[in-house]
Amino acid sequence: MKRNEIARTLSRQKRLPKAAARDEVDKLVHKILQQLKKGKAVPLPGLGTLIPRKPR
Repeated sequence: MKRNEIARTLSRQKRLPKAAARDEVDKLVHKILQQLKKGKAVPLPGLGTLIPRKPR
């Protein structure tokens, strides 16, 4: 799924304006990236865990 598809789904399910849903998706992605940059794993229930790795 792309960011806009996730935001559209969130907007429909939570009855939020599309712009607000897009902002929430952006905040979530930003928080995930912050944790990965700190070297911390990010568990995503039902999907697995994102683990930071050093670039090759």
